[in-house]
Amino acid sequence: MSSCYDEKLRIENEQSLIRKAKRFGFGTNNIVSSNSDNFLHILNGQGIPDAKIYDKFGNYIEFKSNDSACNAELSEFIQNLHKDTIYKTSEYPNFFEEYSKYRDLKGNDLPKPNSADFYIVIFWTAWTGRLNKTHVKIWEELAKENKNCEIEVLKLNLDIQNHWNKEERERIIKVFSY
Repeated sequence: MSSCYDEKLRIENEQSLIRKAKRFGFGTNNIVSSNSDNFLHILNGQGIPDAKIYDKFGNYIEFKSNDSACNAELSEFIQNLHKDTIYKTSEYPNFFEEYSKYRDLKGNDLPKPNSADFYIVIFWTAWTGRLNKTHVKIWEELAKENKNCEIEVLKLNLDIQNHWNKEERERIIKVFSY
């Protein structure tokens, strides 16, 4: 795991995440977290901040030109999303399967997602600071401004969560201490 993650490791809760989201200037109504069972799986290899885009069937849409490309192409891709365009998709990861691993900021299961032409899951952490303003906030705004389709945005927080079972939380924290 990233030493950068280890240095800034904090346990976050609903209030702290909402306060930080407001400071970063983005909405708080669509912030979700992960359950502890799937946290390390979701975090593994995941850039932060970054995003995944899915079509209305939950199929993953690859927006990067190659596997080593950064998220620089994401802003333009979001702006150009159109419900009538056919994109190269993959069945894995599937949005609806991934969605079942997400929780609200109190640790509760999420309600069924709203119907949309596209789903964007933005990965963020409180400790990435200003990158949340220059990336997360902008991606969310671009999705809202896109009038060519209906886009549902979720901001998946990848900080350690206070709502996790204490033993699970300590196990995960221990992974970062090695």
